Amino acid sequence: MKTNPLSIKELYLHIKTMLLYHGHSYGLCALFVMLIFLSFLSGLPYGQTPALFVTGEIATQTVIAKRDFLIEDEEGTKERKAKIRAIQPLVFDYNPEVATRVREGILNLIHTINTLEINHDEEGLKKIQEQFNKTYLTHLDFNTFKTLAQANTQEYTFETLLPWIDNQMVQGILSDNRILFNTTNTIIIRDRNTKMERVRSISNGLLDLHALTVAMGNKIRAEQSLSEEARSALLKIFPYFLAPTLALNQEETNQKINSLLATVKPIYFQVHNGEIIVREGDLVTRETQLKLQTIYNSSEISFNFYRAMGSFILGFMLTLGLFMTPSGQKGRILHSKDQVFIALLVSLVGCLAFALAHFGHSISSELDTSLLPYAFPVAGIAGLAVLIFSARRYCVLGFLIAFFSSLLFQGDVALFLYYFISTMVNTWLILRSQSRQDVVLSIIPLFLILILIGLGTALMQHLIFTRYLTLFIMITTNAILSILILFALSPVLELIFGYTTRFRLMELMNLDHPLLQEIMMNTPGTYHHCLVVSNLVEAGAKAIGANSLLAKVGALYHDIGKIAHPHYFSENQFDGINPHDKLSPRMSCLIIFSHVKNGVELAEKYKLGQEITDMISQHHGTRMPMAFFLKAKKLGEEPKEEDYRYAGPRPQTKEAAILMMADTLEAAIRSIPDPSPARISSTVETLVKNIYAEGQLDEADLTFKDLNKLIESFTRTLRALNHQRVAYPQIQNLQDKDKNKTKEEKIEKSTEEKIEPPIKNPLLEEKQTTNNEEKK
Repeated sequence: MKTNPLSIKELYLHIKTMLLYHGHSYGLCALFVMLIFLSFLSGLPYGQTPALFVTGEIATQTVIAKRDFLIEDEEGTKERKAKIRAIQPLVFDYNPEVATRVREGILNLIHTINTLEINHDEEGLKKIQEQFNKTYLTHLDFNTFKTLAQANTQEYTFETLLPWIDNQMVQGILSDNRILFNTTNTIIIRDRNTKMERVRSISNGLLDLHALTVAMGNKIRAEQSLSEEARSALLKIFPYFLAPTLALNQEETNQKINSLLATVKPIYFQVHNGEIIVREGDLVTRETQLKLQTIYNSSEISFNFYRAMGSFILGFMLTLGLFMTPSGQKGRILHSKDQVFIALLVSLVGCLAFALAHFGHSISSELDTSLLPYAFPVAGIAGLAVLIFSARRYCVLGFLIAFFSSLLFQGDVALFLYYFISTMVNTWLILRSQSRQDVVLSIIPLFLILILIGLGTALMQHLIFTRYLTLFIMITTNAILSILILFALSPVLELIFGYTTRFRLMELMNLDHPLLQEIMMNTPGTYHHCLVVSNLVEAGAKAIGANSLLAKVGALYHDIGKIAHPHYFSENQFDGINPHDKLSPRMSCLIIFSHVKNGVELAEKYKLGQEITDMISQHHGTRMPMAFFLKAKKLGEEPKEEDYRYAGPRPQTKEAAILMMADTLEAAIRSIPDPSPARISSTVETLVKNIYAEGQLDEADLTFKDLNKLIESFTRTLRALNHQRVAYPQIQNLQDKDKNKTKEEKIEKSTEEKIEPPIKNPLLEEKQTTNNEEKK
């Protein structure tokens, strides 16, 4: 398949853009050093050089197998091949031309003698005698040949002896039966002309040349119709015509034997992980020596460069997953601090795995340490990531930790799956926990699932039954250590790196927090607004798979900056006095904008964490309070658009984008006089589309599918919050009287709202009109 150079270039540019977006200072250097360090550890020799003893020697130390392996029994394999070689039938070539030559030789001799006898040519018969004796190096007399010319001799020859010889020749005649010694009871006879093969049993009277001569002599002697001279002549002349029709084909025989031996599998005997090969003081046998040699030959005594390079390449490809998103958008920034934390965490895991692996390998006692990797609390270490990062990043981090841990333990695929599945299960349990108590109780399902995963890996590795108790102890240790590590290191992350962990978010969600209490006492309207927005945000975040806990806590604190000037915001104007009526539009905007700055300062003061602080600064983006902008134009001013925009930045995460939309919708729906379901649905869809059209969501990792889900979630929640109730009769009259006045007051109060009701944006309409004219 031809590679497209453009696609490679686009991939390179995409990776480069992502790295530049996420920062390329000391954080990337830390990740690069981490990969080099762990790859170097993976290439180091594994443990000490194993002991090697020869047969007959007394072992000076106990040797235990550190892994499962097979050892070939060379002697047993040789014996099996020898047996197979012995039972393989020999291949003989059958030559039908030999049988033809035997028959033709006899017939030609008789025909020649008959011709000379008719002509009474005794001189010619003597010449035949001399030629026969010279050819076959014999001394047959003249009368022997003359007797062959007798009628009864030729009649016996043609009717009995010659057909018998033909039949024996077709059956196959060997040159010497001794060639069949140490062979099976059968041979393979292959026709030289047709290449057809047939199996012949040698127990059924397969004759060699000598046996055929003897059999023929016995047959001739047993014939009573012949005279003594005729029997003597036949016994003297015919044996010289006989010849073997079968010839051993050693090449074909060897080829069949080699083909059969190629299918023979070597004989192995299994050595299990943790099996004692030899105890100190025991006599070393041949089998023990083979096991020791296998362990010695398979051990690494020098740095494995290829293993280190392969580890680096695979680790590098996995690390890229921290910076890339499935949608191709930039996503949440991975700051240099985050990169350093990931590098330190994975390096710490690698060092602990390397140390534990070498500790278990260096123990030269009968203690079974081969199952130590199953006690390594990878699940708890990876669980720290779920306290900080989003789903995509903690999955990639879990993959990295499982990869390097199994690599440094020199484990197989089963151990890697044990680590990776356990990390995913633990992160899922932590995400479902709503308090520290829930996290403690999650040790029970974690332990049960670890048992199932461990059982699966044990079955894959053919673990012997007696070691299942050890595996159970190791898995129990793993579960306990995972929970302890999670609680022990989470405060360290908050203190050293300043992270807002999931535990910290649970604490901030407590309504008894001093800052929330201050909001409730000083700005009750804002407090109620934050509670409603938090419900909207939580439902929306769950709908699209965002961090619902972070989103909810961010919504609770997003308007804490209003504490400084509570009466300048409509939800806190209970006395009906609007201070903005006496202020210029520009001054009103400055006061409204200040609540974002004040909120950031309070968040830093109360150490709410960088994630909450970012949501406070981004929940308005760069939007405009259109009421003040229109008021300025109505007063005859020429307001600049940039003077009436929030400083931003725009939402950088899904959670901040959801907060912006929920904040806008809650204020807008509150300003509607009669929030019917139809009006709520129309308002939600219009305002969300306006926010998207303004480009406020361009830097958040949201898709159109996410927006549709958010619209459905917001609509459903707002309908539930603004459902209609049956009016009390005594209150209905008062409501009818003040209906018009109330409607006017609500419209006036909406001018001070931080995010406006769904009124038309003239700037946006002007831009859209210009775009339509350009298209025409």
